[in-house]
Amino acid sequence: MNHDEHDVPAPKLGTATLVLLALLLLTATTVALAFLALAPALHVAAAMTIAAVKALLVAAFFMHLASEAAASRVVALVSVILLAILMLLVVVDITHLGGG
Repeated sequence: MNHDEHDVPAPKLGTATLVLLALLLLTATTVALAFLALAPALHVAAAMTIAAVKALLVAAFFMHLASEAAASRVVALVSVILLAILMLLVVVDITHLGGG
């Protein structure tokens, strides 16, 4: 396939700036979370949720997933569902098998 047939424009400057600010805010939240006295399972769940949101922002705006075909979005949705299952299993493992 020729790359010229499927060129997708880069995100607009305002959109890219908002996404950058959201990513920076989420990163600061992750760092601040490390200083809170929470249960290990809650730390892991919160950090992984923040990481998943950051990955979703990057995929949607900088990887142009928001403007892709429906099949690509379905593949991404299945990936997010599998990630959620993995996160749940990690939290259950930490909670019930010796972390918290």
